[in-house]
Amino acid sequence: MTRASAIVGTLLLSHMPTPLFQSQQRCAGLVARWSSVAGTRIPALRTVVVVGGGARRRLSLLRIGGVRSAEHVGKGSALGQARLVRGKTAVTCAAGGSFVAQPSSRRKAAKKDFPPDEKLANLRKEFEKAADNKGLDAYIIPSEDAHQSEFIADCYMRRAYISGFTGSAGTAVVTKEKAALWTDGRYFLQAENELGHEWTLMRAGTPGTPSTSEWLKETLPEGARVGIDPFLFSADAGDELRRTLAEKDQELVLVYEDNLVDKVWGDARPEPPSNSLRVHELRFAGVDVATKLANLRKELSSVGATAMVVTMLDEVAWLLNMRGNDVPHSPVAYAYVVVELETATLFVDDSKVSHEVSAHLNEAGVSIKPYSSLVSEIKRLAAEGAKLWLDSARVSVAIKNAFDDACAQYYEDLEIARSRKRGSKEQTTMDKEELDGPAALHRPSPVGIAKAIKNEAELEGMRQAHLRDAAALSEFWAWLECEIVDGKKKISEVEVADHLEKFRAKQSGFLDTSFETISGSGPNGAIVHYRAEPATCGHVDDKLLFLLDSGAQFVDGTTDITRTVHFGAPSSRQKECFTRVLQVLNCSPHLRS
Repeated sequence: MTRASAIVGTLLLSHMPTPLFQSQQRCAGLVARWSSVAGTRIPALRTVVVVGGGARRRLSLLRIGGVRSAEHVGKGSALGQARLVRGKTAVTCAAGGSFVAQPSSRRKAAKKDFPPDEKLANLRKEFEKAADNKGLDAYIIPSEDAHQSEFIADCYMRRAYISGFTGSAGTAVVTKEKAALWTDGRYFLQAENELGHEWTLMRAGTPGTPSTSEWLKETLPEGARVGIDPFLFSADAGDELRRTLAEKDQELVLVYEDNLVDKVWGDARPEPPSNSLRVHELRFAGVDVATKLANLRKELSSVGATAMVVTMLDEVAWLLNMRGNDVPHSPVAYAYVVVELETATLFVDDSKVSHEVSAHLNEAGVSIKPYSSLVSEIKRLAAEGAKLWLDSARVSVAIKNAFDDACAQYYEDLEIARSRKRGSKEQTTMDKEELDGPAALHRPSPVGIAKAIKNEAELEGMRQAHLRDAAALSEFWAWLECEIVDGKKKISEVEVADHLEKFRAKQSGFLDTSFETISGSGPNGAIVHYRAEPATCGHVDDKLLFLLDSGAQFVDGTTDITRTVHFGAPSSRQKECFTRVLQVLNCSPHLRS
């Protein structure tokens, strides 16, 4: 790419150290401090023209969420005030002081001409009938599915459906009167644009922003009932939520009947995926299923466990050398695995299992049961006295409670039997049986650790996948440069992403992109997790920086690359931005991860 004369960086300064930020100040005396803006850490640097004290100056100001511009309004001195303007909303910063802004939620609350949110109204109607008609005062809707996945099938995007916010991470909380959504700094701008007028954006991780449980504790009265779907929360998350609510005598209610959002969604909800499984060939996996199961059983025996339930989709796929297509951009399928010392069972819908996959599993001694029968299997394990290895950070509240309840039932039945035989010769036998009863062993999953240690076949697959991806990218960059430099064309961000996928699809073993391509030109490249849409996307030309963040799923490996390029002569400011970012990365290695 000889004409791509400079590689320049997109300026992302959400974590820039204060001394480096201060070096950017062009107006003496006006030093913006790191501060909380409507509960938000200031995310990006902008340069604006400031007029004050009879002088025209350039001032680097922090961009606050959706604030678009700045103007200097001080008189007689460069140490006056800067006024940030967005429509009719103004934010004032005294010289050397902190920014103070009105939360977006309050601005929206002032708008009275919006119709009521029908989805929220229908969800609140379900509160009255929930939990055996005992009712709820609030309901929490997480992003995750029953396997604690961040990226999920369309039918499980309940938080996106109810809130309108489509980012991959976030938690929605709905009470009888309020609706709030928590998300992290990657999605503040996106959430601001997508949330409806009845929603409050809670900027997670910023000073002054409470957690969901803290907010509920403060918002709801004593005795309030907060509902969750127990399949969608990890055991650890459920315990933390229960403890926090209990501090105000509030109750966490596990709603085992149909998910309340699903009831509102109704027939419009997409069907669960039913895509076929495929065998991940041994030449790519490096180790066969029987060996992986044998190694896992050694781990179980070493801590006194007799069984383990594997819930994470990537761990299921790795352990059984199989892949799926249930989640966009991820080669996984919705399934569980229960491994015992002598047996192993895959819980998956029969429609996904081909003859080839069935033979592959049979060869490794793995049987198949319906996906929906897992809870029954957990209860069986307790009834038979299993010592069950559970990763409480990953296994759901529903699975943990099913085992705990079955264990309690086991010991209750045992005590009844003991009372009937009290004083008989069988007393000693009963005591020994009690000692050998079921128990949960809460430990991190050993499957994830084993999966992280790559064997030679996996390493070679990664190398080959990156070589093929590099070939596709070389073709892509040559095409794009020719179109822009020689053809003098402006190519839309969406068209750029589509062409890149076509070049990758020509490579052997290509399956899918590994995530939705981020194709951002100019200011769009500074939006974290930007998604180009045909109706609103920008164009790539020889004047603006272009950011490409993209990857591919190949049969033998996954790729993920980020490049920022310029197809013309970058300005001094663009070069400076790149240099500043490079300096930050060099002095802060943790930001490169």
